[in-house]
This record gives sequence, C-alpha cells and structure tokens, in this order.
Amino acid sequence: MENYLDTVFGPEGLLAARFPGYAPRSGQVALANNVDQAIRDSKHLLAEAPTGVGKSLAYSVPATYHAKHGKGRVLIVTANIALQEQLVKKDLPKLAEILPWKFKFALLKGIGNYLCLSELATSQKKGLIHSEGAKSLEAWAAVTQLGDKSELTFEPRGEDWGKFSTTSDDCDGQKCKFFEQCHAMTAKRRASEADVIVTNYKLLFLHFKIYEATGLHLVIPEFTTAILDEGHKAVDIARDTFGFEISSGAIKWLAKKLASDAMVNELAGVRDQFFDDLSAYRRSTKYKARLKQKHPVKSARLTEMLGRMADAYGSAANALEARDREDPEIDKLRRRASRTEEIIGQVNAAMELDGDDVYFIDEDEQKVKLCSKPVSVAERLKLHIFSEDKLAMVKSTTVTSATLTTNDSFAFAVKDFGVEKPRLLVADSPFRWGDQVLLVTPEDGIPDDPNDPNFTRIAAEKCAQVITQARGRTLALFTSWKGLNAAYEQALKTGHRILKQGDMPRLQLIDEFKRDTHSVLLGVESFWAGVDVPGEALSCVFIDKLPFPHKEDPIADAMTERDREWFTNFSLPRAIIAFKQGFGRLIRTTSDRGVVVVLDPRITKKGYGWKFVSSLPKVRRSKKIEDISLFLDGALPPPPPPMKEGRSWIA
Repeated sequence: MENYLDTVFGPEGLLAARFPGYAPRSGQVALANNVDQAIRDSKHLLAEAPTGVGKSLAYSVPATYHAKHGKGRVLIVTANIALQEQLVKKDLPKLAEILPWKFKFALLKGIGNYLCLSELATSQKKGLIHSEGAKSLEAWAAVTQLGDKSELTFEPRGEDWGKFSTTSDDCDGQKCKFFEQCHAMTAKRRASEADVIVTNYKLLFLHFKIYEATGLHLVIPEFTTAILDEGHKAVDIARDTFGFEISSGAIKWLAKKLASDAMVNELAGVRDQFFDDLSAYRRSTKYKARLKQKHPVKSARLTEMLGRMADAYGSAANALEARDREDPEIDKLRRRASRTEEIIGQVNAAMELDGDDVYFIDEDEQKVKLCSKPVSVAERLKLHIFSEDKLAMVKSTTVTSATLTTNDSFAFAVKDFGVEKPRLLVADSPFRWGDQVLLVTPEDGIPDDPNDPNFTRIAAEKCAQVITQARGRTLALFTSWKGLNAAYEQALKTGHRILKQGDMPRLQLIDEFKRDTHSVLLGVESFWAGVDVPGEALSCVFIDKLPFPHKEDPIADAMTERDREWFTNFSLPRAIIAFKQGFGRLIRTTSDRGVVVVLDPRITKKGYGWKFVSSLPKVRRSKKIEDISLFLDGALPPPPPPMKEGRSWIA
C-alpha cells in the first residue's frame, strides 16, 4: 500500500473521516514518517516530540503496518501505567477499527500484576482472607476475566495482594493445576500471538537480564522492532533493573520454606545484625552517597548462614525428588537455593566493591537495603536493542519523548543509550507558546543561593503567594520533602484545598486535583513527569529549585570521580531534561493557558542558567509574581518584540 500514512493522517484520510474537526499536525506526520522510515530501513531513531503532537498514534500506525507487512512483531514500551492503559484501551482499539490492515495487540505485565489462582485457593483453604481489603479482592477474583491488578478500583495493601499473587520464584509453571486457567500465562499466550505487544521498561530490562543468563526469551516473546515511549526514563530504569536490591525482608521471605526452626531463628539474628550495621554505617561520617571502602561492615556470618540455607534447600529438593519426581515443590526449593546463592554473590560483590557498578545503602522508614547500579548501561542497551549487526534480533528501535534534547542537542541521549549514528528528529509543537505561557523568574526577596538557610522558608512563602495569585489551580514541584513540607504549611493559609504527595495513591491524587478545579497539588520527583491535567485545573506550575541530581545520588557521586567534566556531561543535562518535564506539565492542549514560576535564582544568575531557558520554547517572561493573575485573566500588556533571536521573550 503506497502512501499509507497519507491515507491515515491526510486532511481527507481515515482519521479525518472518523473524527470531525480533525486536522493534520505537522509534528505528528513528521514523527510517523520518521518511524516508518526507521522500521523500513532497519535503522534507529531518537525523536523528541513535544506534548500535543500525538506521539502514540504517530508511532502506532507505522508499527502496526510494518508488523503486518513483513517486518515482524513490534514491542511498544512505556514507563507509565496510564500510557499503557491509553494504548491498549483507546489508541490501538481505535486503530484496529479504522485501519485497512488487521492486527492483534496485547498487554504484557510482570507476573506479580496478575491474580494467582493457586495462591487464591491456598488463602481460601487456610482461612487467610480476613480484612475488608482481602474480602474485596476475593469478590473481584470471582468475576474477573483478565485477573489484572489494574482493573481494581482501589489500591490493595501489600499484605492483602500477597495472598492473591505470586512471584516468578514461587510460580509452579506447567506443574500448577491451574496452569491452563492462569491469568499470567494467558496474557503471555496472547502476547505470543500478537503483532504488537505493549509492556513496561522494568519487564523489558528483566527480559534482557534473564536472556543474558539463559539465552532464552522467557519473559517477552521475540520481537524485531522496539518503540520506547517516555524514553527519558529508560536509562534510569535500566540501571535499577540491571542492579540489585537486598533487604532484610527479602532474606526473611527466602527462609520461609526452611524446615529447621533453629536455622530460621539463627539466620534472623544474623540478618538483623547485618542490616542494623548497614544502617549505622550509612549514618556515620564515613558514608556519603555510596560505599567507597571494602568491607564497611562484617558480612561473613551472614554469607555463611545463607550458604547453609542454600545447602538445606538443595538437600530438601533432592530428598523430595527421591520420593516423588513430579512434586512441584522440588522446583520451588531449587529456585530458593539458587536465589540464595545469588544473594551471597551480591553481598560479596558489594563488600569487595567488585567491578564498575556502584554499591550503596538505601533507607526509608520501613527498611534498609543494600543496592547496586551500573554507572552506564550503554553497552548492554547497544547489545540488545541498538545493535548495528544485521544478524541482531531487534532491527529497529525508536526512542521518543517530549524531553530528549538538552540545549538543542541529542548528544547526552546518544551517549546514554549507546546508540551509534541514529536518525534524529525534533517534531514541531502544535502550541502557540508565546500566547499560551508566561515564565516568571522572581528576584525580589529571593536569596542568591538556593542553599541559603532562609531559602526554604522564603520559597514556602512565595509558593503561597503564587497559589493566591493563581487562585489555586497550581501544581507545585519540589526537589526535596523538606521544601514540600514547608510549603504545605504556608499553602494551607491560602484557604484553597491543598493536596500533597503521600496523602493518597498517586492516580487518585491527580484525579482529585483535576476534579477540584481550584485545588493545589504538591509533589516531589515522581510528580515532575506523568501528570496530565488539561484545562483550567492546572493553570500554574511552581518550581522551587532546578532539579539537579541529589548530592546523595550514587550515580552522580560516582561521576564526579570518573569524569572531570561531570557537571557539563552528566548533572546539567539530567537537570535540564527533568526541568523540561516539569515545565511540560503546564500546557496539554492548544486551548490551555498558564504560568510557570521558577524560584531558583541560578536560572538567571548562573552562567549555565540560560541553557535551561533556551531549552524551553519561546514564551513570555516576567520577574513579577503579580503578573500571574494578570496573565491568567488576559490583562497583561503584550510584550515587545523578542530581545534576541533564539531566546525567550521578555515581558
């Protein structure tokens, strides 16, 4: 079919015929054409496509076309559950109805996201379903067709969901009596029959990790084309997945099937001591961001006990096999032995600072974790999805996001992904930035240094002023919980309803913010991206500080030693991408109008500050908080002509 993209996206095309008022968007058409050519030519593409372009339709049309015309299965990967749901419940069904080529699509998640019929039966048999949450899950289990956790209208407690789900370590696979009805296996079978699979980054990188160990495609069916949406998150999720986390709870879970109570009790004491020592070390003056000296705490007793546990599981498996070779418990015991051996290796690697990975101690109110991350995943990503080898399984990979460039360059993304000579695209935005956005960088009363002891208090007071000027309708983004909590106390005085991260599940918070037009939402890191609230409810974005990597970020800390130009090559581009994500929360449609307030004085007073501003579209600018209400009410006088080509306007 020639010119199939014109047939779909043209002014008299299939989309125009289906949707009255449809008009082609130049950015969407450009993205679709570039994805088409990348797949057709077996090339890789990095595409920055601003909000409003319509990325999902732009890449889905060529993806489905080539999947049905000889190029093989396509994998679409996202970082956000909401985007997965949009793809499988809205965009792909819509295309399946109107496109002249027929295709199948499927959603694939990790096994822990599905109802486990075996665990359900066990919980019912043992009378473990007591709480109201567990009873609600039981009622849902009786009627669900897909067994997908995302169907739930509430967020179940971890301990409740644990009675209805399983892990890859505990799954009996084909030996399970519920195998034929298994929701996770059914989802995997659907994926194996699909032309397009939608999944998430964590599952993709887990697939690669297992493939490296086994050479088998055990998690995701083989695919020849990959499309990575929300690509700005991919590398960080890859680092998390290719690293490890070990917690006291993980070891406690591994020991659950031990027959010896004495061994369980002895291991518990040794385990608790090890993690108590890690916690104490993390609080000491010897620790900053990551482990930098070998054997910071004693680990020999822990690894010895873990070795005994692995031997015990191996012996138990052998004894059981001698009695009944078909008993599914044999595989579970051997998997626990294998996982225990793996943890021994990970503990030893951390204590010896083995290899190029960084090792660090993570701690929150609930648990202490010993962790690792690779500093770079470029070589692994190049091997799996950005190879130039004609024999590679994945022939073409497209990475797209609203934020891939820094200072008009893809250099940081190219290096981070390990892709050689990719095709590059920056798609046009459909928004009228000069009319729709005012950028306010106030200077009056703001300390010159954001590390000034008074900055947090002053930022909280300024945030309250911004909320008043915007009459609520504000998403306030912070780089620390300290800044958020201080602002929350001041924001309460404005009389508007104040929602803050942690008060309820993320999606529920966003829904409440969207529903209650004059409410205010306060959030930290995870709220800088993925908040999609079109219309009046989000008329203002407040940013307290430029989002540079935290001083306790182990990757950033390692880069300060490994790269003399670490600030320019790592910290600055990461901060610019995160800043663009925060800025991008404001305008979601062509009719939106709003203000972004950046309090951090470095944006105007540091030599690198212009790089943040020049990474944004050309928008109106002001230094006065009082201009917020004027702009939102359409009463701010028009700006003079641009002061300098390529820079933001000055109001």
